Amino acid sequence: MAVATAVRVRAGRSGRSGRTQRAERTGWEVLTALLAGAAAFLAGTDFDLVRGLTVGGLMGAALAPVWIREASRYRGAALGGVLLLACLVSALALSTWRSATHPPTEAGVLFELLPVVSAAMCVGALLWAQRVLSPGVVVCLYAVGSFLTATMNSRFAEDPWRFGFSMPATMLLLGACLLIRRRPRKRLLADMTALGILTAVTALSGARSMSAFLIMTAVLLLWQHRPRTAKRTTSALLSLVLVGALGLGLYRSLEGAALDGYLGQSAQQRTEEQTQAAGSLILGGRPEIGAAVALMLHEPLGYGAGVMATSTDMQVAKQGMSRLGYDPDNGYVEHYMFGTRIEVHSLIGDLWIWFGLAGLVLSGWLLWLATSYLGRSMAHRTGTALGIFLALQLGWNLFFGPIISSLPPLALALGVFLLQRKEAATDPVPPGPKPAMRRPRQARRDQRARRRYLAGGPQRA
Repeated sequence: MAVATAVRVRAGRSGRSGRTQRAERTGWEVLTALLAGAAAFLAGTDFDLVRGLTVGGLMGAALAPVWIREASRYRGAALGGVLLLACLVSALALSTWRSATHPPTEAGVLFELLPVVSAAMCVGALLWAQRVLSPGVVVCLYAVGSFLTATMNSRFAEDPWRFGFSMPATMLLLGACLLIRRRPRKRLLADMTALGILTAVTALSGARSMSAFLIMTAVLLLWQHRPRTAKRTTSALLSLVLVGALGLGLYRSLEGAALDGYLGQSAQQRTEEQTQAAGSLILGGRPEIGAAVALMLHEPLGYGAGVMATSTDMQVAKQGMSRLGYDPDNGYVEHYMFGTRIEVHSLIGDLWIWFGLAGLVLSGWLLWLATSYLGRSMAHRTGTALGIFLALQLGWNLFFGPIISSLPPLALALGVFLLQRKEAATDPVPPGPKPAMRRPRQARRDQRARRRYLAGGPQRA
């Protein structure tokens, strides 16, 4: 079985004009491409089957024999797998150890471990899908899948864009820009247009952090496309200093804009209340930081999966939040943070609670991936708008984002970060006056590599 497809063959040295030839795609190649597309689409749906096990995670688990060998090609993938296994073992060991004072529930253990395992399966499936399809196609399929479950957010009715469609739309538009591979200037124009539209809509909805990520992405993207004035590249450390300075300046600017009412009356009221409560917008908006720090000092080894907080734990958390000027006696701590599980609204804090010290190591690895992507991208001018945005968002979620809502974008971010680390190891970009001219050749090499992989037949997958 073969499917005929048209392939454009460019003129060689003989000077003959380009012509269209007929190539044959075998049934195996078509089936592999369909499986890769389905895996990317289902990974984005984030639809729960049972106890946190998602459809995408189940699909990734079914494809595990295919992508496990491919994952070894990516720098850091093996280390991430080892850390994940260590976290799962640590979670079960902590739950058993603390069972006398914090008895775990079977439903709680499954609800906390299965989403993490599902996200890991999705990462493997996304890495393999990018081996078969182009990264832009994979991201677009992932975003389309995310649109299907965007309405399932509990706060969707409150603001459909902010709590539903903002992330899928951002991934879809920036992923579509990745499809422009041979025209760097056109891609930059498409990226800036998409970021401008997304920033305007997001700012009008009152989403302050999301607006900041989009603005920072646009500024950093323009910075890496600045005219080259020297042959030497900027160091990764200096690039990270630039990112930090830009983030601080943007934070101050957005805080002032929110207080002046430029982001809407709702954002203005929230900003005033949070600033007055703790003297800082971040501390006032995320008082769970105080609870997380207090619990870490109270139980340094963590709690384990599926455990419930005791009255002593609640009291310790409330004291930590009170030090920030927040009034914890309003039902929020009892119902949201400790109602069904321990939730401190932070990836680092939640990973530490569930997995103990192993969770802190995993958090450090994730932070390293995000910062190294930003530093390397700015230094070598290789970052994409999507990658920069996901790195900024991951850095925020590590400190201020709850784990359940942070897992879907985290899976896509790891697919982007590990892919770039592989490319940097196998084909580093040397310094030169015109780095943009090398991108079309890199795109063609990637396309040829995918064709060779598919041509290998079932024995290659």
